[in-house]
Amino acid sequence: MNGRISTNDVLSRPVRLQARSEVWPARMRYLLIFVFLVLLGIAFSMAGSNLIHRFGTPAVIGLALVVPPLIVYLLWCLGRAFSKFRVLLPKLHWYHTLWLFVLASSFVIRLRDMGELQRNPLDAAALYRVGLVGITAFILIIRLVLHRTPWMSSLFRGLVGVMAAFALMCALSTLWSVNVPFTLYKSLEYLTDVILLAAILVTVQSVESYEVLFDWTWVLTGLLVASAWIEAPIWPQDAFDEEYMSGVLKFRISGVFPGQGSNALGTFGAIIAVIAFARLLPAAGRKFDRAWYGFVLMIGIVTMVCTQTRSAMGGFFIGAILVLLFTNRLRISAALGVVAAAGLAWTGASGTLLAFLQRGQNKMQMLSLTGRVQWWSTAWQVFKQRPFSGFGAYAAGFAIWPKLGEKGFGPLHSDYIEVLVGNGIWGPLPILIALVGTWWILVKFLRILPAASLERQLAIESVAVLAIVTTRSVVMNLIILHPPIQYFVLLGYAEYLRRRYGGRAPAAFET
Repeated sequence: MNGRISTNDVLSRPVRLQARSEVWPARMRYLLIFVFLVLLGIAFSMAGSNLIHRFGTPAVIGLALVVPPLIVYLLWCLGRAFSKFRVLLPKLHWYHTLWLFVLASSFVIRLRDMGELQRNPLDAAALYRVGLVGITAFILIIRLVLHRTPWMSSLFRGLVGVMAAFALMCALSTLWSVNVPFTLYKSLEYLTDVILLAAILVTVQSVESYEVLFDWTWVLTGLLVASAWIEAPIWPQDAFDEEYMSGVLKFRISGVFPGQGSNALGTFGAIIAVIAFARLLPAAGRKFDRAWYGFVLMIGIVTMVCTQTRSAMGGFFIGAILVLLFTNRLRISAALGVVAAAGLAWTGASGTLLAFLQRGQNKMQMLSLTGRVQWWSTAWQVFKQRPFSGFGAYAAGFAIWPKLGEKGFGPLHSDYIEVLVGNGIWGPLPILIALVGTWWILVKFLRILPAASLERQLAIESVAVLAIVTTRSVVMNLIILHPPIQYFVLLGYAEYLRRRYGGRAPAAFET
């Protein structure tokens, strides 16, 4: 009243400021939730008419009843995801950023046919890709020159050395390639991926550090899956493939941006599902957040089902069996197998399961592996023209697709066929050596690693994902195309174990 400031006012001011600062984050959370719900409502409104046309009114009404509790559950899971990401973020280093760069450089922004690719190889989208790969290569070279990361000593050792030899083999094939610029760039792009892995192995000093690379890879993979589901109600015409209208589900989901075909999206779904499965049934003495990984497992399985990617499902099944095997839970798998078989026989659901796997295809389409057999037959005839030199790494499509009357350009849906035609008879050798070597090292260490060690848990997860990668590599390009981060993180871990521990006895391992 007299204009003076009392001591109590001075002391209480920080308390009021602290209380006010605590109110704002709470208000911000409510604001973000409100904005999320508004955007979600807009997205479902945009998709409503299309969903009614596609699935009928009863199905949409059922969906409307399920969506509200599902949204609440998703918000809870989103909160868990943010809390886990806040824990992961301080652990990231420079190479995790480059890992993201090489992944982002592969995002499909547009599709071009072979004519457009040859007329204008460096359009805006291609420059975006080249730019990110160039930045990655530049940073790696600078770190080498400044002696910050001496990756050259790591590049030609062990499994990484095998992949480096493959990349150099691809670059050498530029000399006789049917498309010199394409082969040269794609080979250098892949070599950059191998160099980055070599640099990571030089930098990583502990299994805990390598675990962060594992988690970062699966986070990025999960985000690709999440982006497809977020985009689906916004752009349903692009997200749902109508080619399979005669199948049980009458659609296959794919990613809109970045462009992810159903096969790639199904593979990513299988990977995050098997990782969740391995962490729900971990090695002895290890614990994980069951509620969170139960959600991830559900999302992965739903993604596999909605993409109808058969080889990804098969790879997931093999990976899950390996998890049960190496965690000594074979009795559980046997019991589940008996229950599943009895359920299919009792309910007669086997016919529905078979119809689902057919995806609306007839017997001839099934036997042709959705046209792959014809592609590979043509590839074999082309391969016989240049059996020892090949047509140039990554350039096999330029010699094959025109013979099939196709204007588009893409991989041959098999890592081994691709390198056989592109690199000649020698092409598959380094790929097979590295793949078999990765399996050999991981299984070898699983036999001697202590049951409760982090090394063993990561090895179990590695063989589970490797089962998916191996299965998919037969019918898709997953190992040789940039960037194979889901494969390289496994190969890198096998090489990490080999370099750090060699063949020492289990007592040498940290528990």
